[in-house]
Amino acid sequence: MYNTIPDQLRKLAIENVFSTNTYRNCWQTWQPEIIRLLGNNYTENEILNIGDHLSNIFRSTGGGGRGQGELSASGTAWESLVCWYINLCTIGSRVVAIKKMSIVPKAIQDAITVNYGNFACNTESDITIIVFPDLVEYNTDINQLNILNNLGNQIQPIVRNKFNLKITNHLAERDFNQFEIGIIQCKTNWNDNAQIPMLWDMIYSAGGFRGRNITIGRNGYNIQNAQSFSYSFVTVPSNQNTIYNPNGVAVKRVTNLSGGNYWGNPSVQNVAKSLKEIFTNNFQTGSRTGLRTDIRTAIPELTTNNSLAYFGLY
Repeated sequence: MYNTIPDQLRKLAIENVFSTNTYRNCWQTWQPEIIRLLGNNYTENEILNIGDHLSNIFRSTGGGGRGQGELSASGTAWESLVCWYINLCTIGSRVVAIKKMSIVPKAIQDAITVNYGNFACNTESDITIIVFPDLVEYNTDINQLNILNNLGNQIQPIVRNKFNLKITNHLAERDFNQFEIGIIQCKTNWNDNAQIPMLWDMIYSAGGFRGRNITIGRNGYNIQNAQSFSYSFVTVPSNQNTIYNPNGVAVKRVTNLSGGNYWGNPSVQNVAKSLKEIFTNNFQTGSRTGLRTDIRTAIPELTTNNSLAYFGLY
């Protein structure tokens, strides 16, 4: 169970999150608080509702300093927590959230690259969301698969009872126009950073600005050729004593993002949605039975040292 290509990539993404000292240190504080919020005999409701509390969970580790080191560590921790939560809520689906760019399939890395003259950049993709197509290769245990890759003049098996990144690279090239792609920019501070997602979403939505030598994509891959593309903003926010309202400048800047504006608090109309709403807004097609059903099915595996132990909830 939980041995499909999306499931295996999800596991790798979460293992990469836990590989950092910053996240492991924070997790010592976050994990007991998450367990407390879930309560005994929790259901899919409690898991999804963690999205209403992510900001308080994040703040529980303190670290409100404004030095560059504190800001960098804080930003990394927030990105990692968001990545963990999205993957938790998409267990068993074809939706995967990835923080480490090197494990994103190369075709998708190429498609989201912004070229400014001869300079290529995709550094504002804090988290990349992949929705794998609803094809047999992505819904079947990899032990039952034998995917063939045309390598030179020979057809050789690259999948047989084993997962590696060659699988996702090959399949993303083959099925690129059926993949859905999402970019999530994560910032702890809303006021200082709201203009950044606004401008990046403009560039992606416009497909670049050729008159200014700004283009999207490389090696023949472009987000416009994918099944769909969205750009979202997720903030804590860490701004002290700030009241956000629909007419505020920071709110206005992210109001019309293609993927929406979210935070780790309950939704406030015309200000920001709880992060738990990102699934129905952007990634509904990633599950045959619905994310709630997928989570419900996964709960027994989350609470034991079993196939989903890598989430750290048992």
